[in-house]
Amino acid sequence: MGILYLDEAGNTGLWDNDQTLLIYGGPYVDSVMWKSLSQDLAVIQTKYKSIIMSRFQSGLQPNMQFSHLESGVGFLSDFNFHAKNIVNRTALWSKLDNSERFNVLDEVIESLVKRNIPFYVGTLDKVKVRPAKKPKRNDMREYKLLFQQFLSFVESEIGEHSNVVTIIDDGDSAEKEVLKKSIGNSDLTKFLGELICGKYSEYPLLQVADIGIWIIQAYNRLDTGRTDAYAESVRNLYNKFQKVLKLYSC
Repeated sequence: MGILYLDEAGNTGLWDNDQTLLIYGGPYVDSVMWKSLSQDLAVIQTKYKSIIMSRFQSGLQPNMQFSHLESGVGFLSDFNFHAKNIVNRTALWSKLDNSERFNVLDEVIESLVKRNIPFYVGTLDKVKVRPAKKPKRNDMREYKLLFQQFLSFVESEIGEHSNVVTIIDDGDSAEKEVLKKSIGNSDLTKFLGELICGKYSEYPLLQVADIGIWIIQAYNRLDTGRTDAYAESVRNLYNKFQKVLKLYSC
């Protein structure tokens, strides 16, 4: 049995020309590797939490205990990885420099590569499925099409006798309903019908899904001519990520 952790990007509707790519995906972790990968992530969290903590403590009373400071700062007591916040260096992530912010993402991807954890991703060009006339309501056609093909792709890739538990972030209710119906499709034989919804803090491996999806989105948004440090960092991440990336494009 394995767990498929899913996150998304580009869920901004068919007519958003700034985000034309709908992306869904995440790591597929079997029961043998789940504990090892979770431990890897905990080590990375501890490392950067300590770095941020040491820089945050500058100017504070030297006798202040770590536990007291941590309990008083929500960022530290509820520490999690969110790629956009890390890269933009928001809140206490500002304590990292420009290189360190990408090192965080690199170490998470390295843990997937080291454990040979596949990261399944489905993408859909929303422009291609736009109807001739804009409907009054979003009919979710892009999600229905992507989920149908992406989940079938995952089934074709995993072990013959595998069963899949699906976990997603507790987000948009309409998306969850479409995904739940797609998982329950009779054409799929390896997915367990139940869809588990939770928060990043409850399922740390959802944070891994978030990081992977961010890398794919950032890479696809780069202009080919960009050679600045940000662009090179994104390309380096994507190149490493390709070692475990299982990509399906509708």
